[in-house]
Amino acid sequence: MTGKKLTRRDFLRTATISAAGVGVGALAGCRAAQPAPAQATPVPAAPAAATEAPAAAPAAQDKRDINVVGIYPLTGVIASDGAEMRNGNKMAVDEINEIGGLVGHKLKFIEVDDKDSLTADEVTNAFRRAIDVEKADVIFSGYHLLSAPEFDIVADAGVLYYNNNTQEAWIDKYKADPARYWSIFQTDPTEKWYGAGFARYLNAIVESGEFKPRDKTVAILHGDETYSTYIGNSFNDTIKELGWTVVLKDTFTVGQVADWGPLLAPVRDANPDVFFSVDYNPAEDAAMVKNWVANPIDALMYQQYGPSVPEYMELAGDDANGVIWATVLGYLPDSIGEDWVARYQAKFNQTPGYANAPGGYDQTWVWAKAVALAGDPFNYKKVAQMTADGIHRGVTGGLSFENNAGRCYPWQVNDPSLGQSHTIYQIQDKQQKLVFPPPYSNGQFQLPPWFS
Repeated sequence: MTGKKLTRRDFLRTATISAAGVGVGALAGCRAAQPAPAQATPVPAAPAAATEAPAAAPAAQDKRDINVVGIYPLTGVIASDGAEMRNGNKMAVDEINEIGGLVGHKLKFIEVDDKDSLTADEVTNAFRRAIDVEKADVIFSGYHLLSAPEFDIVADAGVLYYNNNTQEAWIDKYKADPARYWSIFQTDPTEKWYGAGFARYLNAIVESGEFKPRDKTVAILHGDETYSTYIGNSFNDTIKELGWTVVLKDTFTVGQVADWGPLLAPVRDANPDVFFSVDYNPAEDAAMVKNWVANPIDALMYQQYGPSVPEYMELAGDDANGVIWATVLGYLPDSIGEDWVARYQAKFNQTPGYANAPGGYDQTWVWAKAVALAGDPFNYKKVAQMTADGIHRGVTGGLSFENNAGRCYPWQVNDPSLGQSHTIYQIQDKQQKLVFPPPYSNGQFQLPPWFS
C-alpha cells in the first residue's frame, strides 16, 4: 500500500483496460470479498430459445465499439430533466473511454430523443430506433412520462436496458415473468417510498418535537396520472395509519396548470398542518410555491421531485425557502458526491440537479462493472447476471438489486451500503439542506419562513 487515495476511476481502470482479462480478474477478486446482497433476486434461467446471447450480438472477439444508446425527453415538457439524464450517462461514458474503454472496446454514445415521452408512439419509436437502427448493445434512460411500451420491445430484442423509471409497476411486471424481463434493470427504488416514506418522516419529526402540528391534519393534491396517483395514495394510506386526518384530497393534470389559485384555494380553506403535493414538473412546482407564498397559511409544504432540477430554483428564487421535497435517487453530500459535483461542473460548466444526472452516471458504472466482470460486453446474459449479483457504491448511495430494481434505505433495507437513500431536503436560504436520513444529513428541519 502506497497510501495514495484510490479513486473510482483508478479502481475501474484495472478492470477495463485489458481485453486479456487481467483487469477483469482483479475486479472479480474485489467483488468476491463482498457479501451477497440480502434477498437479491438472481436472473432466472432463460427459456431454451434464449439460453445464449441474442443472435444479433457479435462474437466476443469482434473489436467494434459498444453501441451505448441513451433515450431521453430532450425537446419536450421535461427537456430540462432530459438534459440531466443525458449528461449523467455521457459523463460516465467519457470517463470509461478515457481509461481505455471496456475489455478492449471503446464506447460509442448515441442519443435518441423521445420528445415529451407522453405517448406510446413517442416511446415506441425511440426504442425501435435504438434497437433496429442504432443496434444498441445497452440502452440507458432516466424516466419516461409514459413508461410501459418499452419493456416488451426490449425483452423481445434481448438487449440490456437500465432505467430510472421509479415504478412499483415494474416490479410487478418483472415478478410475473422474470425469464422474459431478465435484461431490464430499474436502477433506483420505486415511487412507493415517496409517499409512505415521507409520512413516516413527518410522524418522526412530530414525535421528536421538531414540528408541533395543531391537529395532525394534511391536505393532498396530486397529478392524475399513474405515478403521481400512486405517490398520493401511498401517502394518504400511510399517514392515516399513523393517526393523522386527511382533510382534503384532490387531483389535477400535470403540465396543464395555468393558474394554481383555484387549486390552492381549497387547501387554504381546509387549513391543514401539512400540504402534500405531487407534481414532478419543476416549472409548475415553482409557480405553485410563488402562489403559495403570496397568501400563505401555517402549513408545511411538500413538493414532489421538481425542486431537484436546477430550473426550479432559477424560477422560484427566495419563495422556495421552507419547501420540503424528496427523491429516492439523490446524490449524497459526502466526499463521493461532492467530488462528482465538482467534476460535473468542470465538464458541463453548470451545476447538476440532484437526481437524474447522478442517477444516469451511477447506472452507467453499474453496467460497466458488470461488463468487466462478464469479460464480454456482447454476452448480454452474463452481463445481466453480474448486474443482478453486484453491489455498487455510487454517488446516489449503495445500489443492489431485488426483483431487478434498486432498493431504498432506510425503508426497504437498513444497511446504507445496500440501498439508495430516500433523501429528504428542505430549502433554507436558497440552499438545499439534507434533513434526512442519517448518516448523510447535513441540516436540521426548520419551520418555513411563511409561518406567522
